[in-house]
Amino acid sequence: MKILISHISDDTRLFDFTAKRTHFDIPELHQDVQLHAEVYRSGSNFYVSATVKTVLELECDRCLDPYRMPVEETFRVIFARNIEDEKEDDVAVLEPGAVELDLRPFVRDILMLIIPFKKLCSENCRGLCVLCGANLNRETCSCDRNRIDPRWDKLNELKKTLENAEE
Repeated sequence: MKILISHISDDTRLFDFTAKRTHFDIPELHQDVQLHAEVYRSGSNFYVSATVKTVLELECDRCLDPYRMPVEETFRVIFARNIEDEKEDDVAVLEPGAVELDLRPFVRDILMLIIPFKKLCSENCRGLCVLCGANLNRETCSCDRNRIDPRWDKLNELKKTLENAEE
């Protein structure tokens, strides 16, 4: 995912890359990563607009089933030789004498940021039964969910004693 600076002109050039999923050290990647980039030069700066496509394989936090999440995310970055431009969020500073633009770190960052904090196979996921562990998306269980855990008995007795004392 490197582009030689000598291949970039003032006109927009298109570049397509496919990288093996193993090159990113992200266990959730299920497919290889595709990158479509549009690059042009303006003065000493290089402007990149790119789209990343792949598929992530995640485990649902509620039901523990694996599911796949297609990813298509766009990002922009400016490679600048002038250090004054570094204050912008989407600016990367090119070292003097650099001969290529490396997009792999930006692609990796996008992939890491797109992984959801709360992974859900669907918004309506019912999860697992807390008593028997059955996946409630696939089956119904006959557990009594109104049953109170016996470990709370002493606390309930204390609560009743305090309520009686107030009367």
